Amino acid sequence: MELFPTTSRQKRFLLVIVDYFTRWVELFALRQATATHIANILFNEIICRYGVPLYILSDNGPQFISHLFNEICANMDINRKFTANYQPQTNMSEHVNRTLKAQIDIYAQRRPGLWDKELQKLAFTIRTPAKDTTSDTSPYLNLGCDPVIPLDLIINQPVPDFPSNTPEYKFIQQYRTQLAHDRQVTYYFVREH
Repeated sequence: MELFPTTSRQKRFLLVIVDYFTRWVELFALRQATATHIANILFNEIICRYGVPLYILSDNGPQFISHLFNEICANMDINRKFTANYQPQTNMSEHVNRTLKAQIDIYAQRRPGLWDKELQKLAFTIRTPAKDTTSDTSPYLNLGCDPVIPLDLIINQPVPDFPSNTPEYKFIQQYRTQLAHDRQVTYYFVREH
């Protein structure tokens, strides 16, 4: 993502990675947006944590068309896809970028030089709402459970007549768990074939 005000840790760029299947978002503040920096993040933060992706969809930036980046993708058997220059919104991260730009601008105005320290909070706010397409959250699809959010801590104790104690609610929770499992099985099946 484009240049931001330089932080106290000399970060000026933002790398946004979005998983198409779960809509999981990863954010990385960078001092330099070079092919080497992005390749290191791809390997150390994405591949080592989540496994090798089948595809990477990116824009045609010099970092993503560099020899180094192409070699990593070739060695890991990652298929490359590029967004059309005239239609960058094809890339899921472009949608996230619009949201992030506004949020980071607010942080940068209030506390110049510290926006990079707030990135994980911003990623959390993007990850936690249920997605329209699946009615589930990214953490639920990616990790198999919803995260505990601060509001959950306030309303920690279930009320005796609260819907979570009803058989219908328990059935829905079991159904969601089975659905997430089935989606993961489908995802891995599609990935292998």
